[in-house]
Amino acid sequence: MYIEDIARYKKEIILKIENIHCINCVKVIRSSISKKLSDYIDFLDIDFQSQRMFIKLKKDIQVQKILDEIRNLGYSAKVEEQIDPHIEHKKSVIELINLIIAISLATFVLIISMFFCKLLESNDFIRLLVLVFSTVVQFVNGFRFYRNAFYSVRNGSLNMDVLIVISTTSAYIYSLYGYFVGFNHFYFETSSVIIAVVLLGRYIEGKYKKKSYNSILNLLMYKPQWVTVYKDDNLINVDVEQIKEGDIIQIYKGQSVPVDGKVLEGEGIFDFNLLFGESEPIKISVGNEIKAGSILVDGSVKIQASCSYRNSFWKGIETSVYSLYNKNLAYQKFIDKISGNFVIIVVIFAVLSFIYWYFSGNKDFAVNAFISTLVIACPCAIGLAYPLAINKGMLEASRKQIIVKDPYVFEKICRSKNFIFDKTGTITNKNIKITDFRIFGDDRSLTDCFLDLTLASVSKSKHPLAEAIKEYILKNYNKNLYQILKKVKLESYNEITSRGIITLFENGYWMLIGNKFLLDENKIQINSDNTYENYIVLLKQKDVLIYACLDTIEEINDGVEEIIEILYRRNKELYILTGADKKSTGKILERLKIDRNKVFCSVDSVSKVKVVESIRNTGLTVFVGDGINDSLVMKNVDVGISFEYGSDITQNASSITLKSIDQFKDLIIISEGVFKKLKFNLFWVFAYNVLFIPIAMGVFKGFGITVNPMLAAIAMVLSDFSLLFFNLGNLKIAKN
Repeated sequence: MYIEDIARYKKEIILKIENIHCINCVKVIRSSISKKLSDYIDFLDIDFQSQRMFIKLKKDIQVQKILDEIRNLGYSAKVEEQIDPHIEHKKSVIELINLIIAISLATFVLIISMFFCKLLESNDFIRLLVLVFSTVVQFVNGFRFYRNAFYSVRNGSLNMDVLIVISTTSAYIYSLYGYFVGFNHFYFETSSVIIAVVLLGRYIEGKYKKKSYNSILNLLMYKPQWVTVYKDDNLINVDVEQIKEGDIIQIYKGQSVPVDGKVLEGEGIFDFNLLFGESEPIKISVGNEIKAGSILVDGSVKIQASCSYRNSFWKGIETSVYSLYNKNLAYQKFIDKISGNFVIIVVIFAVLSFIYWYFSGNKDFAVNAFISTLVIACPCAIGLAYPLAINKGMLEASRKQIIVKDPYVFEKICRSKNFIFDKTGTITNKNIKITDFRIFGDDRSLTDCFLDLTLASVSKSKHPLAEAIKEYILKNYNKNLYQILKKVKLESYNEITSRGIITLFENGYWMLIGNKFLLDENKIQINSDNTYENYIVLLKQKDVLIYACLDTIEEINDGVEEIIEILYRRNKELYILTGADKKSTGKILERLKIDRNKVFCSVDSVSKVKVVESIRNTGLTVFVGDGINDSLVMKNVDVGISFEYGSDITQNASSITLKSIDQFKDLIIISEGVFKKLKFNLFWVFAYNVLFIPIAMGVFKGFGITVNPMLAAIAMVLSDFSLLFFNLGNLKIAKN
C-alpha cells in the first residue's frame, strides 16, 4: 500500500520521527503541524521516548503532506507500517561507525594534547594531524549538531544542540586561530571530546528509547482499529467502535483483544504484559474470561463481548490521551517556559563568566568557564521532569482501567485535605432492602389499588429505593407487573431529586413516594411517629386515603471500610453527603466510624453545592459521586471522581472515572507514587543545574572546585540519561 493511501483506510496514523533529541523538538513539531493541518487533524501528539507521532484524522489527507510539513521543520518521518527493518539496521550501523570514528579521532587528539604536549609544540606533522582529526570530528561527525541547531534557531525554539554548537565551535575557532598565529595551547581536544561524548550519550539513549515503550501514548500503537465479527453466520470486518455487548468476535494470532469477553470457541496463548506487566504468556480456553488489551500470541479464539467498546480498556486509553491533549496544562507550560528560555539564560551566564575571568587576567580559564557553562547545562531534563512522572501515573491508571482526564489530579489528590463521598451508589451500593413495610388507612379495601398504583409509579424510576419497593411488592403480594402496567394509566409523573416521586393517575388519584421532606413540602399530614425513613401516600384531591411507612437498609460497597481507613491514616478529613435522613444514615455511620458532624443529611443537588463550597474553603477537596445530581458538584471541587455505571453527565463533568469504588485505593496509591516521582524529578534537574552551572562558571574556583569542558560534557550526558533511567519501570509505590 502506498503511503498516500493509508489515510483512506485508517482514522489513525502512527509516524516514526527521526532527529528528535529534546523535548523542545517535540513541542515545535506538535504545535506547528497541529496549527498548519488543523482542518484535517483531530488529535496529534508525540511520545518523546519512542519518537512516535500519533495522529487521529477528522477527514482524509495525503500522508505525504504531513511528512513534507515535518521535513520543512528539519526532521524526517516515516509511516510506522512503511519502516523497512533492513534500512533501519543500515542506519544504525552507519550511526555506530560515525560514533566509532568520532571516539577514535577524539581519543587521539585528547592523548596527544594531554600527554604529548611537547611533541605537539615541536612536530608540525602532529600539529597538522590534530587539526585535521579535530576538524573531521567537528564538522563531519558533528554535522548533525549544526543541522539541528540551524532548524532550532529557525523554528524559534532553542535546544541543547545550540549550546553544543556554540561551545564546540568557539573552542575550535579559538584553537584554529592559535594554530595559525603560533599559540601552543589549543582546545582541539575539548571540542572533539565534547562531540564524541554527546554522540555516545545519544547513541546509548537511542538504544534505551527503542526498548522503552512504557508510555500511555504508545499504548495506542496496540489498539485494534478493525475487528472481525459474526453477523448472521457471516464474518465481517467492522470498526472497533461499533462493538456492542453480546457481539461474537473472532480474534486471530497477533491481534489485541478489543473488549472484555468470554471465550466461546478455541484456545490461545495470551500476553497480558500490556495490561498487568505480566511477562509470562497465559493459556486461555473455552469458558475463560479474557481482558481487553491482552494480545493473542498464538492460536485463534472466538469470544463474546461482555461490554461495548464504549466501556472498554481501549476507550479508557483514548479518553485519557485525547482529553490530556485538550487540557490547559498551566504547570507544564510553566516548565516549558523555563526550558524554552533556559538556553538564552545559559548563554548569558557563559558570556558573563568569560568576561569576568578574561578581565581578571585569567584568559585560559575564561575560555574554560565559557565552554563548560554552555556544555554542562541541561535544558532537556527540565522539560522532561513533569511529563515523565505524569506518564507513569497515566500508564498505571490505564492498566487499572481508571480513566484520568486531568494530569493534575495525581498531585491534587495527594495534597487534598478533604474527601467528600456521596452515600448512595458510592459508599453504599444499589442493593437496598426493605426491612419494614406497614400499610395504614381507614379504607383497607383500597390496599390492592394502592399496591397497583405504587408499582406503576416506581416502575418508571431507576432510583434504588424505587427498585427495592418494586421488588418487595412483587415478592410479597403476588402481583403481575405486566398486567398492572396495562390497566393503570398515568396522567403525569415527576421525580424530584433527593425527595421522591409524585404521580397523578387518570382516575384522579395522587401518589407521593419519598421521604418526609416530600410530604412536608406538599403539606401532607399522616399519623406517624416520624421514625420511618420513607413513605407512600395515596390521595384523592387533598384527602389521604391510605399510606405505607417504610424502613430500609443499604449494603456498604466492598472495600469502602478499607478506603476510609487508608484516608484516616493519611490524616484526611472525610465527609458524607446524602439525600437520606439521619436515621438511615446513622446505620452506615455505625459501621464506618465517621464523625456525625461531618455527615450532611437530606441535601438536594443545590444544597450539595453550597455544602461542598463551604468545605472547599478549608482546603483542596476531592468529591466522589455517581448520580446525575452530583454533576453540579463535580465542577465545584478540585478533583471530581465519577463511576462508569453512573450518569453520563456526571462522567463528563468529572476528572476521573472509576469502574467501581474499590479502584479508589489504587488511585490513591498511584497518585502518591506519581507525586513522589514528580518531586524527585524536579529536585534532580533543578539541583543538577543549580549546583553544576555555578561550578562551571568558576564561582567556587577559590575553593579549588572547577570542572573542565570534557567533564562538563560527561556530566550533561549523565544528567539527561539518568533522569530517563530513574523513570524506567513501574512506579515504586506503597501498598497502603
